[in-house]
Amino acid sequence: ALRRAQPQRDFRVANLGVPSVNSAWVANRLERQLFQLKPQLVIVWVGINNRWNAVEAGRARQGSRLHGALLHSKLFRLAAIAWYGATGHQYDPALRGAWHAGEGAPSGRSEQLPEAADPAPGLAEDFARMQALTRALDVPILFVGYPLPAQKALSDRIAQIGERLGVTVIDSAASLTRARADGHDRSALVDERAGPHPSRLLYTYVVED
Repeated sequence: ALRRAQPQRDFRVANLGVPSVNSAWVANRLERQLFQLKPQLVIVWVGINNRWNAVEAGRARQGSRLHGALLHSKLFRLAAIAWYGATGHQYDPALRGAWHAGEGAPSGRSEQLPEAADPAPGLAEDFARMQALTRALDVPILFVGYPLPAQKALSDRIAQIGERLGVTVIDSAASLTRARADGHDRSALVDERAGPHPSRLLYTYVVED
């Protein structure tokens, strides 16, 4: 897309996205990646997995010092993942809710649960760390919000954090609206195979925006 927009320039894009990681996982690796890749722009799209992922810092800030210390244990982190998965936190379809106003929940899903008080524990601190790292190296950084209406609370939180840190936030919900206005339905814009993720087509709209 960048080359189409500016054919006279050469671009390299490093996709470092890893499924299911939380914002602490991203922040903990960003400094090394900045020195390795020396990017001219960093785009961060993370936060939804903070609801359940406690593999690294994740929920330690919400708990006790003991919890934080235990997260240094590989055995404890493995047990935490097993517990979250067994209790339905790792993939709970009820948390996703309906996809857009007026559309019923897909077959087999529960009614939507109430929003958590904090839709992404630890996100503000992790985003602040990322912003501080990129600012120190004079590298622009962008945050990306989530497109689905059931994710609005999280996207609003990301927008608030971005405003406070002076970081531009890409509104992917606007991309979804544009794609729907072009006549694309849910089946074309969302990939349900591992929970609702943007399809290749919806990612294209987000990239263009």
